[in-house]
Amino acid sequence: MSEKILTTSAAQKFYDRIGSRYDWFEFYEGQAKEQAFNTLQLVPGLNVLSVGAGTGKELARIQSTIRPGGIAFGLDLSPVMAKLARERTGASICQADARCLPYRGQAFDRLYASYILDLLPLADIGRLLHDFHRVLRSGGKLVILALTEGVDLPSRTLVSLWKGLFSISPAACGGCRPLKLQNHVQETGFSMVKRQVIVQAGVPSELISAQKTKD
Repeated sequence: MSEKILTTSAAQKFYDRIGSRYDWFEFYEGQAKEQAFNTLQLVPGLNVLSVGAGTGKELARIQSTIRPGGIAFGLDLSPVMAKLARERTGASICQADARCLPYRGQAFDRLYASYILDLLPLADIGRLLHDFHRVLRSGGKLVILALTEGVDLPSRTLVSLWKGLFSISPAACGGCRPLKLQNHVQETGFSMVKRQVIVQAGVPSELISAQKTKD
């Protein structure tokens, strides 16, 4: 039986419809995103790729932190989101599927992927992580955010309800379903893999950080 997920075209249409309203998701993603930003350990002069750039709100903050000398790049499947991010930041924004990154190898010092992997089929996650590994420089840092399993009664209850709704209609959940990504990242060849779970408004987010081993 095939895995039930939102198709690529349906996911694109969903996030096209949401547009700038995606910033409202800060209600349950904001704390995790703040922790992810701190985990990136940004300094001026770095080249940073944001996969799932959304409206560009986080990318703008990344951009201001790595100046002078650094360059921020963004990628999003949704043309509406890519346009919003481009207008907000003036950065180089690519409208493309994350499963085929249009960047050369070892191009980035940091790669930040925000609530993207929980949209993808499990069969594609390993391939995407290998591509993340490819575009990161030696010693570069990877930071991922994704919906995950609950860790306390409120978050377990919410995730149980979420899974029930997802089984009926992935679109009603924006295509996202809870994952546990730490082992996938380790199997890709990253080192120093760490996992945190941040719960906000009952929604558990998994923060994974890892490093590409230095040559």
